[in-house]
Amino acid sequence: MPMYTYGGSPADVLTNTSGDVIPDYPVLVRRAGTGEQVTALLEIDGVTPIGQLRTNPADSDQPGAIRPFKIEGVSAIEYEYNGASGPVRWYEAGREVATTALERALAALPRSGGTVTGTLNVQGTLTVDGAPVGGLERSAVYDVRQLGALGDGVTDDAPAIQSALNAARDNGGGTVLVPPGTYRLATLPLRIYRNTHLRCMPGARLVRAAAVTMLLNGDADQNLPGYSGHGNLVIEGGTWDMAGTSVTASNMCISLGHASDITVRGITVLDVPGYHGIEINAVQRARIIGCTFLGYIDPGGRDFSEAIQLDLAKGSAYFGGFGPYDDTPCRDVLIDGCTVGASGTPGTTAWPRGIGSHSASPGRPHHDIRIIGCRFEGLSQWAVGAYTWQGLNISNLQLRNCGGGVWVRTLDSSKASHRTPAGGSSPTITGSQPLAGIVIEGITMTGGGTYGAAVELAGEATGYVQDATVGQITARGVGAQAVRLEHVEDYTVADVIAHTTAATAISTLGTRRGQITDCQVNGSGGAGVTVDSRATPAETGTSVTVSRCQVTGTAANGVHVWNGVHVTIADCDVYDLTGYGVQVSTNTDRLTVRGTTARGTTLTGINITNTVTNVRRWGNSATVADASSTPTLPSPFDSGQGAVEEVMRPAGRWETTSRMRCGATSTAPVSGTLYLVPIWLPAGAVLSNISFVNGATAAASPTNWWFSLHDSGRKMLARTADQGTAAWAANTVKTLPIAQTTAGNAASYTTTYEGLHYLGIMIKATTLPNLVGEGSMATGAGATPGWGDTNTGMSTPPTVSGSGFTAAPFGGNVGLLAYGYVS
Repeated sequence: MPMYTYGGSPADVLTNTSGDVIPDYPVLVRRAGTGEQVTALLEIDGVTPIGQLRTNPADSDQPGAIRPFKIEGVSAIEYEYNGASGPVRWYEAGREVATTALERALAALPRSGGTVTGTLNVQGTLTVDGAPVGGLERSAVYDVRQLGALGDGVTDDAPAIQSALNAARDNGGGTVLVPPGTYRLATLPLRIYRNTHLRCMPGARLVRAAAVTMLLNGDADQNLPGYSGHGNLVIEGGTWDMAGTSVTASNMCISLGHASDITVRGITVLDVPGYHGIEINAVQRARIIGCTFLGYIDPGGRDFSEAIQLDLAKGSAYFGGFGPYDDTPCRDVLIDGCTVGASGTPGTTAWPRGIGSHSASPGRPHHDIRIIGCRFEGLSQWAVGAYTWQGLNISNLQLRNCGGGVWVRTLDSSKASHRTPAGGSSPTITGSQPLAGIVIEGITMTGGGTYGAAVELAGEATGYVQDATVGQITARGVGAQAVRLEHVEDYTVADVIAHTTAATAISTLGTRRGQITDCQVNGSGGAGVTVDSRATPAETGTSVTVSRCQVTGTAANGVHVWNGVHVTIADCDVYDLTGYGVQVSTNTDRLTVRGTTARGTTLTGINITNTVTNVRRWGNSATVADASSTPTLPSPFDSGQGAVEEVMRPAGRWETTSRMRCGATSTAPVSGTLYLVPIWLPAGAVLSNISFVNGATAAASPTNWWFSLHDSGRKMLARTADQGTAAWAANTVKTLPIAQTTAGNAASYTTTYEGLHYLGIMIKATTLPNLVGEGSMATGAGATPGWGDTNTGMSTPPTVSGSGFTAAPFGGNVGLLAYGYVS
């Protein structure tokens, strides 16, 4: 039976979660697809048994790597070792399998290429690394070695590889195989044509040796518009070394345009100078899967290049391979499981950007883009720069020490060339344009943030980002925001965890019709969550809700709202931070704050400035400083009344109780006694009148009667004039104007705080009226904070100004709950 070789690969290295190698560690071997353990392991000589397969020791040239070994009669295995969360397995085919398959395939083919009919079997269907050879509609196989390529790293192998690509073209397509070896490419670019599978086998290395792009899909003089160019391509495997430190001119590695149905899979691109690893330009149905992009050289002025770029056919300066330049964008693009970072080659850096675009034309966005499961490390700018992309889904990305995370941007109106179509001589639009349909979820960013936020969506007043979902974002130790939104509408930001961000954790400017919910902020160099509508279209209609968020440890306010209309803060918990728990300022209108807890803040828990209008708040467990310029609207919770009673309250009136609860009192007041009835009042309420209502009994022979307003400590704040002997007929509302306040004679009083106040009523008469209300308590009403009878033997009203007047403690004799109100 044949012997198969395994191990000995630099890729087969065990590491722990910190990236450290694990030397001298036991590894099991199982037959692939069955789980059966293989114990008959042999040294590389194929004779000597191995007692226990282990990784190389610490003093080895490759510590932690699996040593080479052989197995008889097993062509594919799975390694297994015990990881942190249980057994870990990965697949490897025997080293001889691919070569044997290739040799048998070549024996059945003419050396100039051809087609095998029937079924080829090498212990089963012909495979390379466990995958069927070909995969396209054609079955012709062209081996570049058979056409003259040496793979010795010295000879210019580009002509031989091009011969194979031409043969596939001339025969309607096929598979071009590049066996293991180092292929020096000095005659460039290579050109690939439709229906071709370029398959670089493991160990194949293509090295650029000329200042030209390595691979293009088509010819310079072709004129294939839209998506009609050379497509139905698979480019698979191999290391594509751009050798940018020695061949320093800026070039692409792989440049693909005007085509449909392109797959690039499992390639590694190294050390690109100036431009991009892969550019897809005017391409539909593109798949870039499991590719790695390591190392970049900036020749100067190219600090924005992407490892993978999406572009449109705008001009030769944007795509130099071929035309036509018809402004065709990309659509239906999947980028899955790719890695972008540094190569470690001296003289190189990590990439500036991972995936993105940096040019545009009006009305020509790229659309239907999916970026899934990619990893980025050490990038100086954005991991993903989605410039003029719509219908976008980005999920499950890992970022470490990158300048910025995911950036979505509408057309930048400050760039005249972007407002101009291909071939245009002047801008065709004057502003930006909207983008719609954005989903960003599952982003983990650790460190970095010197260039931008972990997630940043940026539109303009003339072009909003629309219909956006941002969720499950985790940012830790980031130098900017976790989430930043500018000119975004109809959006949700949810399940964000922001830990120790240098700037405001979740920051918005000019957003409208949005929800920020279920977010957690722990440590921020700025605020926790901001809603800023100043000088934006959202100023007149914000409609943003911040709900169920927890904020702690910020250097500024927990939640801060500037300007805007219809902003709600609900069920938030803000604590142990510098500044206000919740701060609302700068002409905000129709604000609701409810169910919010603030504690351990260096300033007031909830602070509302005097330019804020039409505030509605209730159920907040926090100290409140409300200086809003119009009265705070009471709520069912704050007024102690139910929803129906609240609806029935006349406009501009604050009542001691709802009219719907009232009838004649069962106990008449006592002549000459001042009674205080509790009432809830907002801060900033301007009061001019005090009213009470009597029932079927009129006042008989009154000598003095007047009404008053008191604070929660019973101090008189305002009073009416003494009505003396004026009649008070049965079943009559008596509304008396305020005549004196703590400031002296005045016609109105403005409340200074929100909460408990009292309305006072004193009647001295032979027969007192029975007051309409909820009744009275004969005893017990005097318990703190109390209500009911206070001073006795009174007649004329006391002076309010000067040293003032404070009613006596509640006597607890008659707790009168009369119906009264202020307006």
